[in-house]
Amino acid sequence: MKEAIIRMVKSRKFRVSAVAIALVIMFFCCSGFIVSQAADINRLKNQQAAYTEQLNDQLKENEELEEILDSDDRDAYIEQKAREKGYVKSGEIVFYDAAGSSD
Repeated sequence: MKEAIIRMVKSRKFRVSAVAIALVIMFFCCSGFIVSQAADINRLKNQQAAYTEQLNDQLKENEELEEILDSDDRDAYIEQKAREKGYVKSGEIVFYDAAGSSD
């Protein structure tokens, strides 16, 4: 009878220990998962802020370009951009400074 009680106590201690160990392992796994998720959320918030700033800059640039296109000096702006890209008017002669003078 004593042996049965001893076996039951040992067996019960073993089960309690096994459950406790399993719970501790699950706790650390869940904690690691939560920390990982928090890091991902922080990274995504930073990325969202960068994209929002980029979007606002692009919207501002679009407004400026629309104002230029709606204004009376649209042709002058188009000509300026064409000259920046190296285009010339028909019949126009372009001279290049071969000496490379610095202003």
